[in-house]
Amino acid sequence: MAYFPELVVRCRIAAARARLFLSSGEAAAMLEKRIDHSIRTVFPDISAAAAHDLYVRHWVSMRKFALIKQYLTSLQADELNAFLDRYVRVEGREHLDAVVESEAPVIFVTPHYGNFAAGCLKLIKEIGHRKTINAFYNPPLKSRTSQGFEELFHRLGYGYHALFNDDTAVLKALRVLKRGEALTMMPDVFDITGHVLYVPFFGRLIPAMAGTALFAIKGRANVIVGYNCPGAGLASTLKLGAPIHYERTGDVETDLPLLTAAIFSELERQIRAAPEHWMYLPKMGDLLADRLPVDATAHAEWMGKLDNATRQFASVLPEWPDIMDELKSIPLDVGDGAGHVAGSKTRPHTQSQTADGQDTPTARRPLVL
Repeated sequence: MAYFPELVVRCRIAAARARLFLSSGEAAAMLEKRIDHSIRTVFPDISAAAAHDLYVRHWVSMRKFALIKQYLTSLQADELNAFLDRYVRVEGREHLDAVVESEAPVIFVTPHYGNFAAGCLKLIKEIGHRKTINAFYNPPLKSRTSQGFEELFHRLGYGYHALFNDDTAVLKALRVLKRGEALTMMPDVFDITGHVLYVPFFGRLIPAMAGTALFAIKGRANVIVGYNCPGAGLASTLKLGAPIHYERTGDVETDLPLLTAAIFSELERQIRAAPEHWMYLPKMGDLLADRLPVDATAHAEWMGKLDNATRQFASVLPEWPDIMDELKSIPLDVGDGAGHVAGSKTRPHTQSQTADGQDTPTARRPLVL
C-alpha cells in the first residue's frame, strides 16, 4: 500500500498539471511566449504544436521537481533511505561500482536536470560511506537556486560536504581530490567570472567557466556526467555514463577547452533527447542569442556583419582589427547536423561508450577566442 504522504505529493503533481491546462490570461501567455523564444532558438525547425507541447512538459517537470524536493525536505534519514530505495534506480551501475572500488578521485558533473536533488541524494547513499561527496556550488545568498540543498543533502547523516564557491573553495576542492574523494559541480554558463572558454553548444560558441576541467586535470580525476531522469509518478533514474574520454595532450591550456567541450557535448546530447527536464531551458534564448555560429554558412554571415562594422568598432576599440584577424584565423570544421563539431587533424573527434554499449561522441574541438 502506498505511503499516504506520497499519495498527497502525487495528487499535488496531478493538480498542478490540471491547473496548467486550465490556465489562461496574459500572465500565462507571456510565460509561454518567453519560453517559446528559447525553444525555437534551440530547435529552430520545431512546429508550433511541438513547441507548445514541450512548453507544457517543461512546466510540469519543473513543478514536479519543486514538489518532490519540498517533500524530501520533510523526511528524516530513515524515510529518505526508504524513498531512495523505492523510487530512484541507478543506470550505469558498473561506473558507480568502479568509482567505489578505486582510490582515484572523481568529479561528477551534475546539471540542474530533472529531479537532481533526488539524484544527488541517491549518489550520496550509494557511495557516501566510501567516498565523501563534496558539492562545489554558489552559496544560497548568491544563488537562489542553491537554497535548501545543503540541509537536504546533510539529512542522510553521512557522505556529504558543501564547498561554497568563495576565495578558499579552489584550494579546498583540490585537497579533497588529492584525498581521493568525489566532487560535484557544473561548468557555469550564466554566472560568468574568471577564466572563460568558448565551446560549441547547440550550434553556437558559448562562454563557459573552466573550473571543472581545471580541477579534473590538476586533481587527476575522472569526470562522469550524471542526470536524474524523471519517470512515472515519483520514480526517477540516476543515469551515469562512463568517464569522459578526450585526447589528452599534457598541455593544460590545450586540455582545458578540450575537456570542457567534451562535457558540453554530453550535456547537449541529453538535452536534445529530453529537453523538458532541463531547468535552464527558458534561458537558452538569451544564452545563444548573437553568439558566433559553428555552422559554416551562418559563421560566414556572422563574420561578414562584423567585418562591415569594423570602422564603428575600431573607433572605440583600437585593437578591433587585430581581434578580427584572430577570429578569421580560427579553423572551422563542421560535423553533423546536430551541431557537433568534427575535430581538426591535430585533435581528432573521439568517442566513448555509454552504459548500453553504444558509441557516442564525447569530445569535439572547441573554438577558443
